[in-house]
Amino acid sequence: MAEEKKHSDYLIEHEDYANWQINLGDKTVHARRAPGRFRNIKWIINSIFLLPFFLLPYFTWDERQAIFFDIPERKFYLFNIVVWPQDFIILALLMLFAFILLFAMTAIAGRIFCGFVCPQTLWTDLLTLVEGWTEGKAKQRIKLDAAPWNFEKIRKKGLKHLMWIVICGATSITFLGYFSGIYDAWTGFFTFNYNVYEWASFIFVFALFYVNTGFLREQVCQWMCPYSRIQAVMTDKDTITTTYDYHRGENRGRLVKGQIAEGNGDCIDCNMCVTVCPTGVDIREGNQIGCINCGLCADACDDIMERVNRPKGLVRFMSYNEVENNTTTHNRFMRPRPLFYMAVTTITFISIAYLLLFISPIEMNVNHERSPTFTLMSDRSIQNVYHMIVLNKTESAADFMLTTKGLDGAMTNFDDKPIHLLSGEAKKVDLRIKVPRKNLKSASQDVTITLTSTENPEITTKYKSAFFGPGN
Repeated sequence: MAEEKKHSDYLIEHEDYANWQINLGDKTVHARRAPGRFRNIKWIINSIFLLPFFLLPYFTWDERQAIFFDIPERKFYLFNIVVWPQDFIILALLMLFAFILLFAMTAIAGRIFCGFVCPQTLWTDLLTLVEGWTEGKAKQRIKLDAAPWNFEKIRKKGLKHLMWIVICGATSITFLGYFSGIYDAWTGFFTFNYNVYEWASFIFVFALFYVNTGFLREQVCQWMCPYSRIQAVMTDKDTITTTYDYHRGENRGRLVKGQIAEGNGDCIDCNMCVTVCPTGVDIREGNQIGCINCGLCADACDDIMERVNRPKGLVRFMSYNEVENNTTTHNRFMRPRPLFYMAVTTITFISIAYLLLFISPIEMNVNHERSPTFTLMSDRSIQNVYHMIVLNKTESAADFMLTTKGLDGAMTNFDDKPIHLLSGEAKKVDLRIKVPRKNLKSASQDVTITLTSTENPEITTKYKSAFFGPGN
């Protein structure tokens, strides 16, 4: 029996091997829209991401926009949570969480992020849907592109671009709304009342979506996106990707009298998997840089297999080891790389949730004076000085009291003297603590400094420091 060929053998022998890899941009990919489970999943995910993006700016919380990036005041509002610059660690953890989550998704399922979640994919899918409404199905669009310019072509192209402009314009204004207020963003646009920074931001975001998702499309995924270049280092032979099962499919060949010819595989060479691909690749030629793991080719192939009475799954999500060894892998998550990524992701998520839920509405930074560490006063008491910065992160002005604990007979310059802070105000204060020398038990004693709101005692923060003296 002849030795069974491997997938790489088929790739090398295929006559179109030199042409399949990438679209150099000399043609527009007009992909068919085929129904199927992965198309349904894409619709659901599109709705989950696009609807909140466009609708969330209109939600209010305590008479302000629920989600709002206040750049001049350097604050981020997330419903009842206010994040200040001093909470930068939360932003750092969010970025770490996003990157590690992306790495975990890649290790498990390749470019699954690109196929279902990436904004480039979401908006491209939306704009090509509009293109289908205005110009017709894929074959009609190809024919229209090749046709000479006439009234009908101008009408269809003009309507398409008008709808694209509306969508991309609404996207840009909504994006601005997260930073300047959604109603101010709309009003400023229609009254031409944007400042130079707002106009620059609007034009940049509009052009980004209009050009990238309307014209460049798959070229962004293949040439401009760095993720497509580096994702290979995060995958291994057990990473599942959209894959053609060459064991079943080869040798491929057309139907003969409606039946698969003897000696041929299940692939009837209908090219449906190619016509539905949004990046124009042929999945039968193996893993390629253009493949975004959207699974639409699997939908198209399953439909064809059902029509020719063959099992579904000729194109499906599976790993390199599965297709090479013609086996099915279980427990795909139980591998060192995904387990590590998921562990880091979980820890980071818990840390972010904790910091957001228990974020302090006031902040206090305390530094003990370095020299002298203590001063012997004329009344035989010992004085320590603490340089402090206190910050009011509440939404209103408030008075705060400074108190100490851990020192017998301690007195401060803020006894019965509140500190008044406006909303967002940070104030430098010097706290002087005096303790009778006879009450000091050692050269260094622990002291707890507490800052508490006079109106709401639950708003409080503590800082542990040391009080120094001459010793006994």
